[in-house]
Amino acid sequence: MKNILMKLSILCLSVFTVSAGATAATIPLMMESFSSISPTTIELLMTIPSLGIILFTPLSNFVADKIGIKNTILTGLFLILISGIIPALTMNFPLIFISRIFIGLGTGLIASFSQSLIVQLFEGTEQQRMLGLASVFQGLGMFAITYAVGILIGSGWQTPYWVYLIALPILLLAAFYIPNLSKKQPDQNAAQAPFAQTSKKIDGKIWILALFAFLFNTTFAFIPTKFATLVMTEGYGTLSDASTLLGIMSFAMAAGGFLFMVIQKRWHRYSMAIGLAFAGISYAMLSFSHSLFLSGVAVVLVGMSVSIFMASMITLISSFTSMRQVAFSTSVAITCANVGTLISPYVTEMFANVFHNESATFTYFVGMIIFAILFIVATIAGMNFEKIKYHEPQENLLDGANAHVK
Repeated sequence: MKNILMKLSILCLSVFTVSAGATAATIPLMMESFSSISPTTIELLMTIPSLGIILFTPLSNFVADKIGIKNTILTGLFLILISGIIPALTMNFPLIFISRIFIGLGTGLIASFSQSLIVQLFEGTEQQRMLGLASVFQGLGMFAITYAVGILIGSGWQTPYWVYLIALPILLLAAFYIPNLSKKQPDQNAAQAPFAQTSKKIDGKIWILALFAFLFNTTFAFIPTKFATLVMTEGYGTLSDASTLLGIMSFAMAAGGFLFMVIQKRWHRYSMAIGLAFAGISYAMLSFSHSLFLSGVAVVLVGMSVSIFMASMITLISSFTSMRQVAFSTSVAITCANVGTLISPYVTEMFANVFHNESATFTYFVGMIIFAILFIVATIAGMNFEKIKYHEPQENLLDGANAHVK
């Protein structure tokens, strides 16, 4: 039972990695309450957490060096809990704005460990299952929070922010059941303590994965920024239709987590390529879609692709670098992914200006090409997987064996 609760506490961390924008439905009502504040500034409340995530995801490893991994996670959850409910308690806009920054800081502290803990605590099939379930929790958590916001918003824009109370039971779970892992254990050798001697070194292959994460998230973010526009301008749906399909995408992300388990078991070296293929097919559909049904299928495919891609990226990090480098490498990749999300609107604007085409269909056509290029590279990497994966240096293996004999 204790082992089950430990797994549950780690999986629940994934809920917060995508939850910062779950209260976006409150923005129109906030604009009415804060009529003296510019609409752009109010809209910034939903994106400003990304800055905190970008800054504190890599810094989380340095914080963990000082206070330990578990305390870093608990600090992040506490920041999310307190900062999350502040908008429900005050009408002070500057304080609300600051609280949203701290949501990002808290998320940044737990983001990389929500994945790297799985890689470092579990192996083989169990590791693959946990990574898949992390995607399931992420998708279902996002849907549950968004759905709760939709129900609570009938009582005003402040009430939905009470959804962040969900951080309290997760904080208690983490406090009791996440192992008390310290990243500073000089009296233990690396073979006995995988957390003892973590490294801030980043291998070249990890930078390539980080670039993939950046490009994937930049391109995937075309969905929240352009999908409603696509449905409306092409004349086959309403804003309500677009919102419903985006809600279905959350379920698709959860389904993608289950699908990843199957893919990783049978075609692990091509798992990232498969996720990219789903994304490319989805954007091809959106480029030529003239019906809600076809766009719905496309949204489901891209939702599954997110879970498959991100889970594959984490497993590849553990395959392409040493265990000591996993935590920091994961934080770098996640940071690059968040930078991609943050600048995505500027990327779409750049393509529109360069090619003099601002249509949503053209945006998705560009995205299809990007995904196709990434798919080709990922497929080639899969074909050469055994050559490029990390191999422990012979001297390290001998040192570990000698330490074991002693």
